[in-house]
Amino acid sequence: MKRSSIIEARRAKVSPEIRRRVDLSFLIVDRIHAVLEQRGLRQKDLATMLDKKESEISKWMRGTHNFTIETISQIEKALGEPILQVVGV
Repeated sequence: MKRSSIIEARRAKVSPEIRRRVDLSFLIVDRIHAVLEQRGLRQKDLATMLDKKESEISKWMRGTHNFTIETISQIEKALGEPILQVVGV
């Protein structure tokens, strides 16, 4: 895929901390998407499971949502699959 020089110039100005947060958010979304796909589910199904509007789940799945531990826990419970793995020290 060809990258826009304008976008790349703006991306270069993003702080490493913000970039890391966005990258983690996309990893979470990728994991949720993978579990949904494995189970033959759609975002609409997840919305129903969580008693949320489909539009809210759609916003989450764009990768810019700041997931809370509570939200991740609810998603894990609804899907019956871990979303995050925490490495102990």
